[in-house]
Amino acid sequence: MANYIFHFNTSSEPGYPFWDWGAAGKCHLDRETAAEEIGFSRIDGLVYLWATEPETVISSRMDGLLAGLQRNDCLIVHWPFPIVGDRWIQTFIDRVHLFNAKLIFLVDDMSSWRTDPVLPDFSKITKHDYLANPEASEEIKFINQADGIIVHSKPMADHLKEQLALFDQKLIDPVTWFGPSLNRTNYFRGRRLFDQGVDYAGSLFKAPFLQQLPGDFKLNIYGAKESDQKLAEHKSIQLHPRVDPEAIPQLLEGSYGLIWDSEQYPDVKGPLGQYERYNTPAKFPMYLSANEPVIVWSHASTAPFVRANQIGLTIESLDQLPTAIASVTEEQYNQILTNTIRILDCIIKVTTQKM
Repeated sequence: MANYIFHFNTSSEPGYPFWDWGAAGKCHLDRETAAEEIGFSRIDGLVYLWATEPETVISSRMDGLLAGLQRNDCLIVHWPFPIVGDRWIQTFIDRVHLFNAKLIFLVDDMSSWRTDPVLPDFSKITKHDYLANPEASEEIKFINQADGIIVHSKPMADHLKEQLALFDQKLIDPVTWFGPSLNRTNYFRGRRLFDQGVDYAGSLFKAPFLQQLPGDFKLNIYGAKESDQKLAEHKSIQLHPRVDPEAIPQLLEGSYGLIWDSEQYPDVKGPLGQYERYNTPAKFPMYLSANEPVIVWSHASTAPFVRANQIGLTIESLDQLPTAIASVTEEQYNQILTNTIRILDCIIKVTTQKM
């Protein structure tokens, strides 16, 4: 039995695919690197879209990609697939199974949940209309054909199970979750200080809720665009331009890293905010890799991990943020910081032992 991880190339040019798509490229690189370190081999495939590709051509292409698979081999593939077309995805799944290999989907994102993570209220929408929605139905159709599924968290696994039940399907048994996730970095910075404000990785125009915080509340924004300059007027906000994902953990200056998504202030509103009940935002392991305590929504899937390990703060709404930070003494902060550093040390030790 051999283990493989599939890698999608988007160009013949040097570089890593999806590197400028938020944190997608960095997340994929880290997972693929970790998999190779524990003995997985990489299979490369090119992303392309050919809607009228003849069956004979796509069949030959799959043989070229997957013909090395043997019975009970394990192949991990990130979900969702890049834009390659539904027919390509179905042929890929069928061919892996034709070789009697095991297909594992590592769920990086549930695309349909990004727009509507809340299961429908059938007093407002018919079940038929929901099942006919291709965004949800196509994703469910493909994911449940895997032999194993790796999701972000137990709440994500439970939510997927509930969604599948609406389609009269049962979630397959081999399901697990990766928890706080991974962000590989070389970090050479001294211990963080108590009163250096809050870091937020992301453009300010995507986080208008930050503008409602008190004017004297210190914020460091990483990923700012030129248009963000006006948004930051009369605020205690320090804007930093976007930097390479490999570099940002070494540039964070604050005492805490904020993970928050909402369309309004102060409560969490909107699909991406509700999505955090299930997923692990890339910001979470990124802050931890920088030895930085985190601040998360109390209903986020990451909140139990933060509370259990005492590596930051959990808040119900954003208007609680200034008071929550002010209530932490310097002694308490240093203990939180020590806990955070210990979490990073454990991750490094586990990775080293598996190499």
